Amino acid sequence: MLRLLGLLSLGNLLFGGRHHRRALRRGLLFGALLGFLAQKEFDMEQVEEDARNAARNVKRTVHEAARTARREFHDARRAEHDRKVAEHLNKVHAEHEARKAEREERMAERMEAIRAEAEARRTAREARKAEREERTAGMAREIRGLPECNTREAREIRELTEDLERKARTAAMAADVPTIQFPEDDEKYHSAEKYGYV
Repeated sequence: MLRLLGLLSLGNLLFGGRHHRRALRRGLLFGALLGFLAQKEFDMEQVEEDARNAARNVKRTVHEAARTARREFHDARRAEHDRKVAEHLNKVHAEHEARKAEREERMAERMEAIRAEAEARRTAREARKAEREERTAGMAREIRGLPECNTREAREIRELTEDLERKARTAAMAADVPTIQFPEDDEKYHSAEKYGYV
């Protein structure tokens, strides 16, 4: 055992340098090889084979350890990335839901205002319609009522009022229509000389 410790420290001294971890690994490896060779009989071919096997095993172990470390590092990075993506998506979904709820609230308020305005218009329209019907009913009662005496005079009055109403409606319709005034003394507007004028 003391011989092995001596060989390990000798390997560390021979392969020491700036990089202490690498030097320690190399020194330990070299000391282990020397200790292993010192305990075995000194057959060169067997020693080379054992050294190759030991180096291969050490290399494989180091490679597996590095792969495991890389895999754990990548898994940690992937988990962190997935966590950040999920956090961002949750934030985006929450903002979207908040905007959607706000938009629906605004639409509900707008629809309520529109319904209230439509109801007010409908009420005003019905009031105007009732007032108009009441006025026309009152006018009809006034016009159609005949006095009991002098029915001939009442009929004449009714005919005169109907004629006046008819003329007033005709005048109201004609008031909006533009008319053309033709001069009476111009020859081209006389129908008898219509085709003779050049």
